Amino acid sequence: MRRKSDMWQELDEPAQAFLPEADVQETRTAVVEVRHRLDTVESQVLSQYTSIAAYAHIAQQSVDTARAEARADLDREKDVLLSLIDRMRDVQQGDPVGADAVQRLISLEARFDQINDLFSQCLRNQEELANSIALLLTSRAKAPASKPAATKSPRNREDLELVS
Repeated sequence: MRRKSDMWQELDEPAQAFLPEADVQETRTAVVEVRHRLDTVESQVLSQYTSIAAYAHIAQQSVDTARAEARADLDREKDVLLSLIDRMRDVQQGDPVGADAVQRLISLEARFDQINDLFSQCLRNQEELANSIALLLTSRAKAPASKPAATKSPRNREDLELVS
């Protein structure tokens, strides 16, 4: 086996120590510790930035919600004021309720009368049905238990109930 010539280390240079000197080791240790602390501080700052951004977003949503609610309240109050002003105009012109309101009231009364009539009719129909069922049950209870002549045997439960 032959060795290549480039595999050999030339010892022309002075040999370096395997472990660095004590002050170099302390410096490296201090640098590593500072780097670790810096990474920790950086992660804390990023975490706080993220928290602040989230709180700012929530606050913005709250402001938008409050603004929308205030706008809706303002619109409702505006509508109420306008309707009151319209009523005052109607009163001053001699029409205390307004023709449109009277027509709506008449329409509602007619609808209530129709509903009342339909409800009364429904109650009458239920009473008639209850009376018919009671009459049927009493007539079945008084009738003798005679079986009609069956030409064939019942095939299912419904046929059996019809026979008995």
